[in-house]
Amino acid sequence: MKKYMLAMVLLQVACASKDTTDGMGTVKGRVRQADGRPLAGVSILVDNSIFFNSHLSTKTDGQGYYTLTVPTGAWYAFAQLQKTYHGRRYTFYLHPENSASFGGEGGIRDFTWRLTGERPAPLTGYYGGLVTIDNSPGVYLESGDIVFRFTPQGARVDGSAGEPLTLRAEDGHQITDIPIGRYTVTAYYGPERLTLRRWNSDDTFQDALTFDFEPQIAGQCDNCFMLEYNR
Repeated sequence: MKKYMLAMVLLQVACASKDTTDGMGTVKGRVRQADGRPLAGVSILVDNSIFFNSHLSTKTDGQGYYTLTVPTGAWYAFAQLQKTYHGRRYTFYLHPENSASFGGEGGIRDFTWRLTGERPAPLTGYYGGLVTIDNSPGVYLESGDIVFRFTPQGARVDGSAGEPLTLRAEDGHQITDIPIGRYTVTAYYGPERLTLRRWNSDDTFQDALTFDFEPQIAGQCDNCFMLEYNR
């Protein structure tokens, strides 16, 4: 009987050890760029789905890996990258391969840096930048019919090559999900070429406007640029 009890205890210990090495009680994963290269120093935030401001955090190592112990509860994992580009410091949420919540048993959550695409719940919005459109006082056009052509000026924020974009503000007010980079933008209303400047500024209107996205415009938007058009 004693031998049987000892065998059962050893079996339970062995099973518990195996569960621990399999990741029980931890969330872990790897963070990469779109081309597969690892991203070091990315902030991993594990937030309780019920209690406000109750997150745990760590950073990825030199190979993009992270491990974080989680207690009992319901949790979401997020990855945030900060990147300096043309003298501006941007913050990006990275894309989870699995956005579902998990409990105290932990799980595997890998992330990829995407420049475009819709962010999955519980996040909202897009990975790309936002450009808002406004008219100069006294100029009234169907803003949704204006064609904007964005020509990249060098590499994008992740180092990848930029591509020309031809876009419209479908709602007449904003263009969403543009890969963060430096662009020269031109605007056409039918055959007519419009002039552009930074919104709410005294800048001179130009046929072609070169701009960088702003990491934040207070009270307005993040990773965005606000422009104004004239005839």
